[in-house]
Amino acid sequence: MLRNPNSIPEGDTVIEDPVLEPFFISKSQSGGYTVYERVIKGENNTHYIKTVSYPSTFNGALKTIGREILNQGGKKYTLKEYLDRWESIESKITTLSTID
Repeated sequence: MLRNPNSIPEGDTVIEDPVLEPFFISKSQSGGYTVYERVIKGENNTHYIKTVSYPSTFNGALKTIGREILNQGGKKYTLKEYLDRWESIESKITTLSTID
């Protein structure tokens, strides 16, 4: 479901970084995490956010974003290309935080 980008509650913590784009993480006041994707749709190029998942941990949120980035675009890979791409994405993210 697409939402207005301003619909995230003011008390939530938003975690964003160019490495994660177009994705970002919010942490609610009650402690849960949400992974969102920024989406532009329609003739007027309206900005929305799409809920991707509700991981239980911060590392789970980072893994979700890594998988989403890896699988964007419907590309074809050999196994080696796919694993190399995953390692590249994982490396970019782990420079920010260790992914367990």
